[in-house]
Amino acid sequence: MLDVHHLPGSDLHESKIWTYRRHPITILSLFFITAMVFVLPIAGYIVLDFLYPGLFDVEANLALYVFVASIFFLCGWLFCFQMFIEYWLDVFIVTDKRVLDIDQKGLFDRTVSELRLYRVQDVTAQIKGVLHTVLDYGTVFIQTAGEQERFHFEDIPHPNQIAKNILEMSEIDRREHLEEAVEDFGMPDDNDSDKPHEKMARKMEP
Repeated sequence: MLDVHHLPGSDLHESKIWTYRRHPITILSLFFITAMVFVLPIAGYIVLDFLYPGLFDVEANLALYVFVASIFFLCGWLFCFQMFIEYWLDVFIVTDKRVLDIDQKGLFDRTVSELRLYRVQDVTAQIKGVLHTVLDYGTVFIQTAGEQERFHFEDIPHPNQIAKNILEMSEIDRREHLEEAVEDFGMPDDNDSDKPHEKMARKMEP
C-alpha cells in the first residue's frame, strides 16, 4: 500500500488511499515474450545444428552464435522489463480528497494528472467486449466541472464499483467544502444582503 504523504502534492488531511492498476490480462503477452526470450536461442541452436551438422564444431561459429544469442537475450529482457515497469507504475490512485492519474510511458517519461473530488460531476463505467464482460474490467470516465476533456482510466478491474465509490466520495468531499465555506464566511443576513456596499465599507473601516 502506498504512503499517501509520498504522493505528488500530498495533503496532510488525506487519510484513505486506493491504488488501481490495469487488469493483469492486459500484460498476458509479457509471459509469452518472456518464454520466447528463453526458448528461441536454445531452439535456434538445435535447429541450426540439425540442418548443418558440425556447424558449431568450429569455435568461431559457436562464439558468433553465442554473441548473437546474448544480444537477443539482453534486448528481450530489456523489452520485458520496460513492459512490466509501464504496467506497474501506470496507476490510478483515489484518495478521500482527490484522484491521481500517473501515466508511465517508457522508463523515463511520466505524466501525473490530478483532480479534486469536489469537482467531479459525473463518473461513467464502460465494459465493452466479451472478454471484458467475463473478467469484469473496462474503462472509467470522469467528467469534471468546467472542463470538456474527461479523465479516463482504461482496463481497470471492477469499473462499475470504482465509479460508484468515486461518486459517493465526491459527494462527501463536496459537502465538506460547502461546510468549510459556510464556517469561513458565514451566511449573510437579510440586512447585509440588501446592502452589500455598506457591508464592504464596514470591513474597510480602520
